[in-house]
Amino acid sequence: MQRTIEETAILIALLMKRADVKRARVSDKTIRVLSKRKTLRVAFLSELVSALDDLGVHMVELARGGFGLIPISALDGAPSILAKNYLTEDLKQVRQSGEKAFAKLKAEIAEGDDPDETEE
Repeated sequence: MQRTIEETAILIALLMKRADVKRARVSDKTIRVLSKRKTLRVAFLSELVSALDDLGVHMVELARGGFGLIPISALDGAPSILAKNYLTEDLKQVRQSGEKAFAKLKAEIAEGDDPDETEE
């Protein structure tokens, strides 16, 4: 019998807590095992993300496969960033050029974004 979304979220949050790490990855297989499901449907994963958020863990799907986990408390005390400090000129360009400016901004985001690279 399949576990509920809440039960699965509890098990994932407990796994993260017991691992005692600041960030982690879990595979699709791990989630399938914990949830006792053969397939992970989009609706299930969406509700699982919400249930984990309620337990203080944020989960995101990773480009290389699997899911990343980070405690929401890790963001407490994070520095705030203001658009006026970093995007003033870009916002002017967007007003003038629209889609063309957004294409340039998207390219800047992708620079150095290699999914095969790992952070040390």
